[in-house]
Amino acid sequence: MKKTFALLLSFSLMLSLTACGGETTPINSDNSPATSQSEESKNNTTDNTEGATGLDELNEIVSKDVENTIDALKAVYENVVTDIDTYDKYLENTDEIETFYAKVLADTEAMCINMREYSVKYAEIILSSDKSNDDKYDDFDELYDCIYDDSGDEIYNEIYKGILDDMYDTFYDGILDDAYDDAPYDEWSDARSDEYDRWSDTRSDVYDELSDFRSDVYDFWSDMRSKLWNHDIEKAENKLKDFKEDIEKQKKA
Repeated sequence: MKKTFALLLSFSLMLSLTACGGETTPINSDNSPATSQSEESKNNTTDNTEGATGLDELNEIVSKDVENTIDALKAVYENVVTDIDTYDKYLENTDEIETFYAKVLADTEAMCINMREYSVKYAEIILSSDKSNDDKYDDFDELYDCIYDDSGDEIYNEIYKGILDDMYDTFYDGILDDAYDDAPYDEWSDARSDEYDRWSDTRSDVYDELSDFRSDVYDFWSDMRSKLWNHDIEKAENKLKDFKEDIEKQKKA
């Protein structure tokens, strides 16, 4: 993860990119670093949930965080495809496209870390309640429904199947495909091959991030319920402690 953020930060230092006949809007049109959305989201997860005392409130916080992050990424995507709308502009602004792919991955990584940290908050709220172990066992379904199911599906549908598929349609299967008859073949072939590699690598990395997060959350959810089913609160608390330590290791990886 550190490598991705480092790459993205280096790209964000570009002030602007010159397009054919004019200037394109930089990805960071608000003059903020390219990592601002992902870094801020990752760093503020604890702050976002500081006042959450109930599961319904936490559900709202999680849903809103995912929605806001995806909406912000979609807005950047719209800027990119609006600015780069010809073959010549594409050739002159491949760095901007590469920056966007890096941002997609960085924001996905940050959201997946957030989902794990939100899972910790669910567990803390549930374990600290004065409910019976049976009721706590049932309450863990809130974590599964909101984090694993709803948020996992949202990230998959809106980023993996949404934004990245749109990038493929716009550039690889759109602008570059349309340029076949007019562009020098070697130049065109290299550009299309490079675009496919960028798209494919990002899509694969996003899928891996999403798959790992859902697997980790599912295992955590299953283990916590198992401990509560056996009325072993001490083991449940130890599992929670181990999960938090694993998250910290992932953030430093």
